[in-house]
Amino acid sequence: MASRQRRCAWALLFLRLFVGGVILLHIIGILQTYDNVVLSYRQILGMSAATSLAITIIIEGLSAAMIMTGFGTRVAATVMALVSAISLVELAVGGEIGSDMAKVEFLYMGIYITLLLSGGGEFAFNVPERGDENGAK
Repeated sequence: MASRQRRCAWALLFLRLFVGGVILLHIIGILQTYDNVVLSYRQILGMSAATSLAITIIIEGLSAAMIMTGFGTRVAATVMALVSAISLVELAVGGEIGSDMAKVEFLYMGIYITLLLSGGGEFAFNVPERGDENGAK
């Protein structure tokens, strides 16, 4: 049984590093084409497109780093799941729910919900949860 738990811990570590790395690569891609992206980026809460894009990049970057390190995994996964859900709603309103982008957002939302339910796993910088003695699970 112990080896099964160990494999699950390694699988969660891989999932965290993988999805965090993909998001960081996505951010790098946005920054490389910043001039084109900012022209078509939506305004959020009355802020300019450039400000909205900057805030989004910072939130996604911090969340990706938190997921990769396992520090506050559930909080970061919740934030990113909400971002994916909002993107799906926007795509549905725009009539693009069957698009490839909607499929990708749905896939990401599933990964983030998995991390929300599982937490960071054994290989994470976790704050001990209630009921845990000395951080042990």
